[in-house]
Parts: sequence; structure tokens; C-alpha cells
Amino acid sequence: MTGRSTLAFRYLWRQKMRTGFVVLTFTAAVTVTLLLTSAIVGTEQTFIGEINALGVTWIYVEPGTSNSAAIYPLTVGDAQAIAHNVSHLSAVAPIMIDGLSVNLPSWGKSLSDITGTNASVQTIFKYGVSEGTFALDWQGNLSAPLPIVVGYNIWTHNDLSVGQELPATIVSLSASGGGGATQVNLIVEGLLGPRGSLAGTNLDDAIFTPISALEDLTNSISLTYIFVSASSSQYVSQVTSDISTVVQARHQGYQDFTVLSEQSWVSYVHDQLAQFTSIISLVEATLLMLSSMSVFVVMTMAVKDRRRVIGAMRAIGAHRSDIMGQFLLEASLMSVTGIGVGVILGTVVAGYLKANAGGFYSYLLTNPMDLGAYFYELLGILWAVGFLFSMVPAYQASRLEAVEALSSL
Repeated sequence: MTGRSTLAFRYLWRQKMRTGFVVLTFTAAVTVTLLLTSAIVGTEQTFIGEINALGVTWIYVEPGTSNSAAIYPLTVGDAQAIAHNVSHLSAVAPIMIDGLSVNLPSWGKSLSDITGTNASVQTIFKYGVSEGTFALDWQGNLSAPLPIVVGYNIWTHNDLSVGQELPATIVSLSASGGGGATQVNLIVEGLLGPRGSLAGTNLDDAIFTPISALEDLTNSISLTYIFVSASSSQYVSQVTSDISTVVQARHQGYQDFTVLSEQSWVSYVHDQLAQFTSIISLVEATLLMLSSMSVFVVMTMAVKDRRRVIGAMRAIGAHRSDIMGQFLLEASLMSVTGIGVGVILGTVVAGYLKANAGGFYSYLLTNPMDLGAYFYELLGILWAVGFLFSMVPAYQASRLEAVEALSSL
């Protein structure tokens, strides 16, 4: 076995270009597949973990459906109707995110987009207040200081304190905004403790203000969504149904909105990621075919180039199994080398993207081996298919007779 391995390494080293081509195709196949799969698995785990962290009692209402846009906007009136007409509720929080950027001219920086809501969002999002209160009381006058509650990253990075007033310019970045800029004074009412992210949004970068103030600033009544919390998990189904009834009645009978519970959100995430999974499967199949064909082509060329060697081996008594085993060993060495390099490269790139790229790539699992059984199945399939494709030229080499191989040159 030692002599056969030495001979295999010698032949592979002599044909560096061919060997490198096979190793490269396997490396690319493993690296790309591990990165894509890690991103999908990591995203699913992260999103579902964040959803589960909210508990099982919350319900989400958004305008429009999967098939059509909303006919009527979601409004604060809809949120109030839910609060007044639906039983077994613990909190209702209307949310308006309408592209308003908070600029601080004296500081020469922009803090964050600003979100309109009420204090109930603290209960639903499970916020803790480090200092001050989650008070969003507003007198309806933009000439008075506008109260804000500030996310952990914002106040720690900018050294904010409760009671601090900040001269600011609020700029509308959306089509529904009033246009131009509004000069206001912000007053910090509360500083939030670390919370983390929700569905890809870092809640520690949030700034909350009264939703009525945001309506005035944007000249809009359209909510981005409404979060509702049932008083107990046993009432989630009933509350979900009652919300649909109440909002549909306010929308003139149109079901132009979507109501999702925690379980619905988990199913939604699964369904959305399943579409990406099907695309990844197609990419995997393509890469698998390319890497396998590279083995087939290179080994076929090797058999053709070494017909004289094969003839000599047969002339001195080499068995067919020895010749076939030699070529299969060379194919396996190239495949395993490419797979190994791909695993290392995929792990390094995944870790780098997770730490530095942000966005979708931040969900990449640091170690692709965390994929569990799929990781080993992938490597096994790649090697097995490459091995099978190399069997055809290896078998052809083993069937050559000494006289035939030597006389054909």
C-alpha cells in the first residue's frame, strides 16, 4: 500500500496542472456549498431564536397580504379598536417606521432612524430600562421638547443621559414624509438596557418617540405594523381570530392585512427559506457535476498518457485490480485534498463574513461542521460521486492487455 501511495503522489505531482484543476473544482464545490448552506441554516436558527425569545403570546399585524397590497392603511385607530374590542390582551403597540433620520447638527452626526410607538412596546419586545422610564407622553406641540427613549447602542456610544436635551433636525427620507427638515428639541426620557436583535433588526439601535409626534412629522397615518400580546398562550388563537374580525370590519370588509402569531411566523420563516434551499440544491448539484466531470476528464487523460506504463505493468504480471486500484487511489487523493481545502477555506471565510460583513452574512455559522449530519453527508457524497466517475477510466485502464497497450504507441 505504501508503494502504491508513493507512486500515486509521484504521478499527481508530475501532472500539477491536472491535479490542481481537480483539487480546485472540489475546493470550490465544498466552499460555496458550505457557505450557502451555513447562511441558510444560520439565518433560520437566528430568526427562529429571536422569534421564540419574544415568547408565544405575541401577535403581529401588517398591511397587505402575500397576494395583494393593502386597500386601507393600518392606523392608530385600528390599534385602538383592537385594544378596546378584543379580550385577553396584555399590550397593543402600534409601530410607525417612516424613514425619519435624526440629525444632530451640533454633534455633526446622525443617530438613527426614529420609530413611533407607545410604552406597550416595552412589554412586547421585553425591553428593560437602565435609567429613566419608558415614558412617551407628548403634548402635541412640536415646539416643546420631543420625548425619546434610546436604545442601548445609541446612548452608550454617544454618552447620553436622562433629561438631556438635544437640538436636532429630523429629515424625512420617505415619499410619505412632509419633505424638508423639521427643527426640534429632543429630550431623553429613558435609556434602554441591551436587548439584541429581532428578525435581523438590531433593537439596540432604536430610538422611540410618541407615535402621534411621528404622524405630525411625516404627515402620514399609515402604520408599519401592530404588535399585540395576548394575556396567555391559551388565548392566542382566539385573539388572532378576533383581531382579524375587528380590523376587517374597520376596513369595509376587506381582508387586506395579515395577522401572524409566533407559530405562524416560524412557519413563514421556514417557507421563505425553503425557496432559497431549493436554489442552493440546484447550485450544489451543478457544482457536484462539475467536480465529478473534472475527475472523469483528468483520469481519462491519465489513462491515455500512461498506456505504455500500463502495458509494462501488465507484462511483468500486475493484476487488473492493481492497475484499477492505482487510478482510483489517485482520484481519491485529489478529491480528498480538494474537500479538505474546501472545508478549511469555507470555515475561514464563514467566520470572516460573520464577524465583518454584517447583514445576511452575519448569520453564517462560524464553523460549517456545526451543520451536523449534513456536513458529513455532503463530504461523503462529493467523494463518492467523484470516486464513481473515476471508476470508468480506471476500469478501462485495467482492461488493457500488455500487447495491446504497448503496440498502440
